[in-house]
Amino acid sequence: MHGTTLFDALRPWYENGTHIQFKLARLMKTDRVQVELSPSAGRQEGNYSATLRWGEVGTEHCIGLIPLEPSPSPERVPFDEESIVRRAQFDDRSVALADPQDESLIRTIVALNKVLLFRIHTPPLPGQWLFTRLELEKAPTSFQQVSLRFRSNAGVAAVTSSIEVDGRNLGTLMFSWLKR
Repeated sequence: MHGTTLFDALRPWYENGTHIQFKLARLMKTDRVQVELSPSAGRQEGNYSATLRWGEVGTEHCIGLIPLEPSPSPERVPFDEESIVRRAQFDDRSVALADPQDESLIRTIVALNKVLLFRIHTPPLPGQWLFTRLELEKAPTSFQQVSLRFRSNAGVAAVTSSIEVDGRNLGTLMFSWLKR
């Protein structure tokens, strides 16, 4: 299951929240997950393959995700990352996109960041960049432009980019390289 799919599917829970944190701790090779909504999920993160935290009116909310057995015929619906990347403007350490054309924020920044990281790093092949963590001040319902700037890395194990949406710093995105 893609992290982008999960984050978009969980939107009804966090859409009015602030200080949103989404962490993908383990790969989930399934199309179904169990969602546990609990104020203590943040303290039990090791039990979950993914966690989502956010705040609303002085209260912190947590969701833990546990992979379930895949459905008999899972439907994988890829999105056209190339159509997003093709319209972007890259420079040495950043990428910007002026017209998201109705793509979600998470799908847009994940597609852009993958290409940006390949321009900056030369990871050992074969392998792939994996989206592992997202931190947002809030989740915009729409946006006109987005930019990412490479910020830091610990080799290819933890690579962080900052996110700017409509001229405002919104948070950070983290990727890790999975060598195959």
